[in-house]
Amino acid sequence: MKSKKVLIGGALAVSLLVAAACGYNGDEATLPDEPTLAVSGMPTGSGAPAESDRVLGGAEGDAATHLASDEFSFSEGMDENGFWLGINALDYVDLFDYQAMHIPANVHHVSDADVQGIIEGLLQEYSTATQVTNRPVAEGDLVNMDFVGSVDGVEFDGGSTGGMGMDVPIEHGQFIDGFLEQLIGHMPGDVVYVEVTFPEFYPQSPDLEGAEALFITTINHIVDSVVPELTDAFVQETFAHIDESLNSVAALREDIWGHLQNGAVMEYIDGYLRNHVNVQAIPPAVLSYFEQEMMQEYVQQAWQFGMEVDELISLFGFESVEAFMEIMRPEIESSARRSLVLQAIAQDAGIVVGVQEITDFFVENLGTDDFSMFEEFHGLPWLKQTIRNEIVLDLIKDNAVFA
Repeated sequence: MKSKKVLIGGALAVSLLVAAACGYNGDEATLPDEPTLAVSGMPTGSGAPAESDRVLGGAEGDAATHLASDEFSFSEGMDENGFWLGINALDYVDLFDYQAMHIPANVHHVSDADVQGIIEGLLQEYSTATQVTNRPVAEGDLVNMDFVGSVDGVEFDGGSTGGMGMDVPIEHGQFIDGFLEQLIGHMPGDVVYVEVTFPEFYPQSPDLEGAEALFITTINHIVDSVVPELTDAFVQETFAHIDESLNSVAALREDIWGHLQNGAVMEYIDGYLRNHVNVQAIPPAVLSYFEQEMMQEYVQQAWQFGMEVDELISLFGFESVEAFMEIMRPEIESSARRSLVLQAIAQDAGIVVGVQEITDFFVENLGTDDFSMFEEFHGLPWLKQTIRNEIVLDLIKDNAVFA
């Protein structure tokens, strides 16, 4: 395997292993944020996954019969080498020429603008904040303020910063209409009596709908950011401890370019394996595994929030776990197909992962030869399968034909 720098994005395998160590596998589904009382707007949701290809020979019964529990093992159904137990993936997968995969130019091309965008983001991350107190507030400023809200002289829950200070951009849509506009032109140190009317429809707090409120607002200071200049000295001072080769602006640009290209290529390869390699059928055991693995993710999240999994699922707008799993079935099938394709390639190429390969992987990517924590949590077969998959993906990428 080739070395993977971690300046931006990080290695796919490292991200996978670190996330999995926390009992997490897959894309995180976050709980809806609790709305801030003074801020308007409604949360938005994402659409359902795209419909997948038809699966032949799927698991009997619906997803509800395969729900995960505390008994789920990440190495379940795998042999000692991390292959699916008793399954010859080559019997199910129509292999493609994985040693000469065609990568279209529009996939691997990285523009100067793409690189510059990342650099500007990095510079913003290393910017320093200063407190400005000698000019009035203007539209577009970031202002640190405190306020206490009341209706008919009575303070209401959630309407105060509690003296902690809050950084708020003076932009339309951030707070209730008319709130921030009343701060423009005032100086830091001023106390402004902001009068607003809550919307007639305010689901965050129905008791306040249509109410006239007073916010006694103290402007503490304007927050101004100083962005560092991009120089060789800045790059060396900031990034050389990550990788000694990152010692100049040119080296930084080259590293970012490589990360962007590698990320785009790996995403393309992953999509190709999921959607364009013909899988004649998915063995029931493999499909069942990914059903349980996905459910395990949400069981873990529910536990973290101190609730039952059906309570968590209801927050996503589903009446039952069964209904949720039915919607997620295309994603489950996609993961199962990908796993079978990767195993088929590994079998065809004679790739087998042992303890030495696991050790080498951890030394190269995590800087340690100790993988005992991962072995205890996931089991050795899971580790072997996961690392073997990374080796296969690298094999495809390293031998790809770039148009």
